[in-house]
Amino acid sequence: MRCKGAFRDVPDLRAPSSGRLAVKATCTRTWSTRLAYVFIALIVGITASYAVASPASAHEVARFRKERRHIKKRAMKQLGAPYVYGGSSSNGFDCSGLTSWTYNSHGGSLPRRAIEQFYLAERPRIKRIWQRSHLRKGDLVFHKTTSARVGHAGIYIGHGNFLSTTSSGGVRVQSIRDPYYWGPRWVGATRLPATRKRFG
Repeated sequence: MRCKGAFRDVPDLRAPSSGRLAVKATCTRTWSTRLAYVFIALIVGITASYAVASPASAHEVARFRKERRHIKKRAMKQLGAPYVYGGSSSNGFDCSGLTSWTYNSHGGSLPRRAIEQFYLAERPRIKRIWQRSHLRKGDLVFHKTTSARVGHAGIYIGHGNFLSTTSSGGVRVQSIRDPYYWGPRWVGATRLPATRKRFG
């Protein structure tokens, strides 16, 4: 007998000998089996799609995180280097000289002046960061230390700290939220493509 649906052939309970109970049971099992196959097919399809996407996603995450760590490590190698006006080598740095040296051949060539590095965020694929809570390792951070909008540049290294060089202390670690000097002078940050996830 052909099965037309799980609930259309309703058995006549008053006539159990008619055989319709067996028909309903068979129909129900058939539809249950079909639904099970559909469910399994959906699961297999979803799993396959993740299997295809996962390696690329994992590579993307590994790439920008690795670059962030590398930028931090490269900058920290200059910890203790002296301040030299216009300097951009391990013999001595000024603030934008340190950031330029750190990123040279490691994510792009930066403009020499701090204000120019700040305005890089107006270009495609380069992101402006305004809130300090959104900072990530490798971000260029800027402060107002002169009459200009930006007078100082540094590199965020995580845990609320950034690395920069000053005329009074050379290359050293500073707190991004220092309540006495750096905190009130915060302007913003720039995130370069090398340390930015999918440029999104």
